[in-house]
Amino acid sequence: MFYRALITTVLMAGQGWADCPPLPDRGEERAILLETLAQADNFGQARTAANALWQFWHVAPDEVAQEMLDVGNNAIRYGDYLRAEATLGRLVQYCPAFGEGYNQLAFAHFLRNQDTQALDLLSRCLKLEPAHFGALSGIALIHIRNGRPALGQIYLRRAVAIHPWLNERSLLEQTVPNGNGNQEL
Repeated sequence: MFYRALITTVLMAGQGWADCPPLPDRGEERAILLETLAQADNFGQARTAANALWQFWHVAPDEVAQEMLDVGNNAIRYGDYLRAEATLGRLVQYCPAFGEGYNQLAFAHFLRNQDTQALDLLSRCLKLEPAHFGALSGIALIHIRNGRPALGQIYLRRAVAIHPWLNERSLLEQTVPNGNGNQEL
């Protein structure tokens, strides 16, 4: 336990000597979780499936990365966004192939209205986890908040296509015929 705490402390101070190990191939597990979510018949089933996906995404490649993710998430939970940004920033430097690190760091920036940084980080998350409905809905919310509702709707529709029971689905604008037989937002 002492050894783990020492390694974590050194890495979190930015003086790490180890590399983040690659994530194991969990594609089959991811596919099953996404399929379960897509087939949910009601909100309760969807919530259970979405929670399982969040748990899946929150498994870091090693104990050091997991500690940084947990510390960063707790800092967000308690409103200490600067600590969250510092810790999660070290996490994405340590584990650049870990998508949830970018998503959580983006969330800390989002909560401080640092939308440019959040958008960049959410894009990085999506390159690693293309079906990350949280990142997609985060991008949608940023675009809506910044007066780009049509662009926000595109990302929100992508998120809802993955998670049909997503809470933010209430922000979807209904399409209406425009007189030419086409649909507009």
